Amino acid sequence: MIGVYQQKGIQFFDVIKEALRKHLNLDSLHAGFFALTSNSYNPIKQQYDASTVIRDLTDQSSSKFNLRLGVVEVDIYAHGMNFIFGMAEPLKRVALVSTYRLAGDKITERLSKEVVHEIGHLLGLEHCSNPSCVMHFSNTLNDTDYKNVGLCNNCRIYIE
Repeated sequence: MIGVYQQKGIQFFDVIKEALRKHLNLDSLHAGFFALTSNSYNPIKQQYDASTVIRDLTDQSSSKFNLRLGVVEVDIYAHGMNFIFGMAEPLKRVALVSTYRLAGDKITERLSKEVVHEIGHLLGLEHCSNPSCVMHFSNTLNDTDYKNVGLCNNCRIYIE
């Protein structure tokens, strides 16, 4: 069971639940809302540090779930990168996805892809070389838009 935590003020649970069920055959539960802490914000970059948000979410969330997913609407980054769409920390069994750069008329499709991608990492999948596989690394929105929501046959073998 995946516990889905959303930043206060956003409502994407139904999209996330459907994507996880349809593409990974996983159940999810809306686990509540959470607030970002001030220590996760980097005023120089004017972004939130994804690792810190994940750490804070891990501290604030229930360990009763096998996996946990946080969804935020702020711009996030990882060290060494200008921005990211999401991040997974498999050892903590927690992932984070941001809708900030996914906005637009394709937001639900893009969010579905990023959620499946990050949960795929929590399930042990690495980045895939197939550009149409959801596990392919997205460096741009064009990369995200190009790939499918589902896993390619090679990646699917590892989680079935």
